[in-house]
Amino acid sequence: MKALIISDIHSNVKTLESIRKAESDCDVIYCAGDLVDYGPFPREVIEWVHKNDANCVRGNHDDIIIDLYRNGNSGHDVAEDEIKWAHYNARLLGEAEISFLESIPVYRTFEMDGYSYTMQHLYENYLTIDSLPKYDAFWAERNVRTIEAKEYRRIIFGHTHRRCIHYLSDDSLWLNPGSVSYRRRDDPSKEAHYFTITDGKIAMKSLVYDRTPLLEAAQKLLLKEEEMKVAYFFFG
Repeated sequence: MKALIISDIHSNVKTLESIRKAESDCDVIYCAGDLVDYGPFPREVIEWVHKNDANCVRGNHDDIIIDLYRNGNSGHDVAEDEIKWAHYNARLLGEAEISFLESIPVYRTFEMDGYSYTMQHLYENYLTIDSLPKYDAFWAERNVRTIEAKEYRRIIFGHTHRRCIHYLSDDSLWLNPGSVSYRRRDDPSKEAHYFTITDGKIAMKSLVYDRTPLLEAAQKLLLKEEEMKVAYFFFG
């Protein structure tokens, strides 16, 4: 089986379309959260997730958009020079999309090709699991069945936008596919980052894609200055 592992889409449907074309032979898709915010195409991303039957967990930015929508704070009364990406995303989405985001679980557990997985958007803010006891505790909290002693365990995180595979033992690791949309400011690369897992073998992938439609869409928006700087860094 071939699985596509993605995370931190941030309303960037263009990268999803390019990745899906490049990995057209994948059998299943898992997304470690943050479908929306900080991008121009939140509705299209949710449509893509539905169309491709992607298995997602909910991220902190998904919660931000849900909260803005539910509390009537989508920015309609905000001055034009104070509008943020989150306001714009909340305005574009309707009840059906928000209800879908709310329905996404915080974590998932599943098995694939002899490996057991737990997937959650983040651990504790930007902290990572750096010891086997922490790993065991996290695993025990999220898996309802008894784990066999020799079972291979894998945890999938998102959130940091930093691609990584971290081994705690030969049979216990956590991995982060990075972001399909953008890097942190100390990383100038612009390509999409993601993983594929084929018959248990993990492969780090990078893909250059056309960011022009994203920048053009952002330039048409009335966002506050700092948010526009973010857009130029992400998509310029």
